[in-house]
Amino acid sequence: MNMPHLELTEEIRAAAALYSLGAMPEEEARRFERHLAEGCAVCRGEVDAFSATAGSLPLSLEETPPPPGLRSRLMDKIAAPEPGMHVIREGEGRWRPTPFRGVTSKTLYFDRETEMATNLLRMEPGATYPAHHHSAVEQCMVLEGDVRLDDVVMKAGDYSRNDAGSDHREISTIHGCLLLLVSSMKDELLA
Repeated sequence: MNMPHLELTEEIRAAAALYSLGAMPEEEARRFERHLAEGCAVCRGEVDAFSATAGSLPLSLEETPPPPGLRSRLMDKIAAPEPGMHVIREGEGRWRPTPFRGVTSKTLYFDRETEMATNLLRMEPGATYPAHHHSAVEQCMVLEGDVRLDDVVMKAGDYSRNDAGSDHREISTIHGCLLLLVSSMKDELLA
């Protein structure tokens, strides 16, 4: 599809329809967009025509009320989701600042019954996290960078488990790090 087309074909119609409906595979859509950007008037005209038609389709349907009880069933599902796998994609979730300079966290999971949380903790180069007491077992996996836990320096791929009742002195990083932590929300900072 490098050169502009001179006449409309069934192949062009099919491509324009798929593109207009958002049904074209991603790589093919990128190639088609480059072709449109190169100025093919035949393809652009067909895409514009299909887009106008696709945009008016919802307006041609008669509005139908939802089945009785649908709202109630949906609200029940939202309130008590079925057990299963839960995925958080790399770009999803929200990084939140902590009270400590250069340290942010993203909660992946929080268990209300045990008050245990699975978090990502990001520390910028030179950042520190204050000394704290573990009220329950804490697990830490270094995903990126370096971190100093007491007298132990850990790097990407290293794992530590700290028993309930143990204390950490200040945690620090030289080059920055990304940690996966499973810890209790009842942990206490040490003065």
